[in-house]
Amino acid sequence: MAKSRGISADIQSPRTRLLYLIYSAPNSRIKAAPGTKSSISTALGYKSDGHFHYDWNYLINAGMIEEKQGYYQVTDTGKKEFALHSTAAMSNWIMVTMGAAMVVFTVGLNLGFLPTESVALFGAALILIGSLFLVLSRKNKPVLPAQARALLRELSRR
Repeated sequence: MAKSRGISADIQSPRTRLLYLIYSAPNSRIKAAPGTKSSISTALGYKSDGHFHYDWNYLINAGMIEEKQGYYQVTDTGKKEFALHSTAAMSNWIMVTMGAAMVVFTVGLNLGFLPTESVALFGAALILIGSLFLVLSRKNKPVLPAQARALLRELSRR
């Protein structure tokens, strides 16, 4: 019986880590120089060249990476694989920044060097940022076919 994987295991798979390594490089590309693939294989802990090249060819054939103008680079298709991660990471940084701003606003209001209107502007900015994340989250969720959505409506009535 095959062992079930799951999303967490897929995220940590060697193939996903290979794609993420290139995605994480500046401009999502790595110079295609002699020995680069071997260095990547070693750095990611591949046990055999065959497994590395199998994953590499899979990513090439799936259109997630390409060799272009002397670089190995992640395509738009490959970048979409990390859309959820990127959105979550960005929202985390924004929350940290908002928390710091709230502390500054609290101190500024108590010491009297910030006008009370600045709190309303900060609230408006939070609403705008929250709305942006709602729009982004809708783009990142899986799309169910119409038949599956109809089934969900039917199942919820039972």
